[in-house]
Amino acid sequence: MRVRRGGGGRDRGTISIFVALSATTLLLFLGIVLDCGGRLRAIERTDALAAEAARVGGQQIDEDALLKGDGPKIDTAAAYAAANAYLKPYGLSAEPPDPANPPPATASSITIVINTTYQTALLGLFDTPTLSVHGSGSATVVDGSEKAGGA
Repeated sequence: MRVRRGGGGRDRGTISIFVALSATTLLLFLGIVLDCGGRLRAIERTDALAAEAARVGGQQIDEDALLKGDGPKIDTAAAYAAANAYLKPYGLSAEPPDPANPPPATASSITIVINTTYQTALLGLFDTPTLSVHGSGSATVVDGSEKAGGA
């Protein structure tokens, strides 16, 4: 008498396919959570660096305009140079908000934009090695007769 062991041959290996698909899906969701959280931290850091670069750039006062009585104005060329010098150790560079329309030579405020990328940890396994990160910060010149913050 022959004893048949195991069920039919048709179901053999189906649990392996289920485990492989489940593990891949779980890894994808883990990658999304991990890398999107990392990207959010990178955005926060980039915004903070852009705000500090704008503050440094906002200190570049156009002395000629001030001496002529036009009030404090930012020398935008010197401001972007100072912002880039501040960002250089971080491997970043400052850009105007709209490179096609550069800001005027002097202005009462300056906006710094930083564009960089976040290197993914797990999403690289799914053909997404980087995520774009954008940060911006602004600074406005305030003279002694105004309160800071425009109030």
